[in-house]
Amino acid sequence: MSESNMYAVNGTWYLRAEIAGRKYRESLHTTNVREARRLRDARLKVIQAQARHGAVDWAKAVVAWAEHMQGQIATATRQRYLQSLALCEPHLTGRAVGEIDGPTVRGLIAARRRVVGIATVRRDLTAVSRVLAYAQSVGWREGNPALDAIRTLRERRDPIALPDEDSIQAVFAECSPHLRNLAVAARLTGARQAELTGLKWSQFNETAGTLEILKGKGNRRRVISLSPAAFEHIAKLPRTSDLIFPSADGRWVSVPPAFAKTVRRAVPSVPFRFHDLRHLYAVESLRSGASIYRVSQHLGHTSVKTTEIYLAHLTPDEAERARQ
Repeated sequence: MSESNMYAVNGTWYLRAEIAGRKYRESLHTTNVREARRLRDARLKVIQAQARHGAVDWAKAVVAWAEHMQGQIATATRQRYLQSLALCEPHLTGRAVGEIDGPTVRGLIAARRRVVGIATVRRDLTAVSRVLAYAQSVGWREGNPALDAIRTLRERRDPIALPDEDSIQAVFAECSPHLRNLAVAARLTGARQAELTGLKWSQFNETAGTLEILKGKGNRRRVISLSPAAFEHIAKLPRTSDLIFPSADGRWVSVPPAFAKTVRRAVPSVPFRFHDLRHLYAVESLRSGASIYRVSQHLGHTSVKTTEIYLAHLTPDEAERARQ
C-alpha cells in the first residue's frame, strides 16, 4: 500500500521523496496513516528548508536568534535565556536544528530534572522554544517540540527534603572555595542562587547589616537583614572583584550540576539540591520563632501562601507561633 511520498512495510509507514537531487527513505515510526501523513508533511517541510538554506546546526541557530533578538527584549531577559541555553547546550549541540524532535526534548527534560526542579526546567525549555520558534520563522525547521513540552509539563513543587547538619557540613567540606562561599551564603541568607551570584559589594551595607537584592524573582527589589553569622560570613570574604561571590571562571551557570556532583561525592545516600539550602533557611527561621509574614518578605515570595508550604515541617505549636 502506498500514498504520495509514503509507502508501508509490514504496517509501518515510510517516507519516500527526492528533493534537490537527493533521495530520502526513512521510517515515520507509526502504523497510523493519519499520523504518518502529518509526520510526512512536517518532515518534508524540514527537508525542503534545509535544501534551501543548508542544514543549520543548533549552535548557529542560537547565535542567529541572539543577534536577531538584540535590542528587542530586555537585557536581563536575554541574559537569562542565554544562561538556560548554555545549560541545555550539552544535550543539543552537534544536532541540526531541524532534527530536534520530541524524543530529543524529552531526553533534555529527563537530564535537567536530575539536577533542578520543574520550574527551572520550564524556564530552560522556554529559552529553547524561543530559538526553535525563530528557526521555524526563517524556514530552518517545522514545529516546536519544546513549546509542546512546556504545555504538557505541569509545574508542581518537588517534595522538600531537608538535609541534616552532618550532610551539609560534609558537602561544604567537599566544595571548591568559590562554591563553598556561595553555598554557605545560601544557607545563612535563604537567597536564591541567581540573587547571590549577581550580588555586588555596593549592595552590602555594613552599617545596617543588610543586603539589597536587585535581581529577585520577577526583578523585584528587596532589602534583607543579615543574621550575625551571615554578616560575618560576607564581611570576611576577600574583595577581589566587584562581585561578592565571584566564580573561579567568571561564570556561575553550572552551580546546580556542580553542587549535585559534590553531594554525590560527599553524601551519596543523602541527595539534596542547592535550592534546598533556601528551604532549610526558611524552616529554621520559622522554628526559631520568626513570623511567617516576615520570612515571606525576606524570601521575596509574592504571596504568604507560598511560604506556608514550610509549616508542614514544624510542630503544631511552632506552626501556630509562626502564624501569629
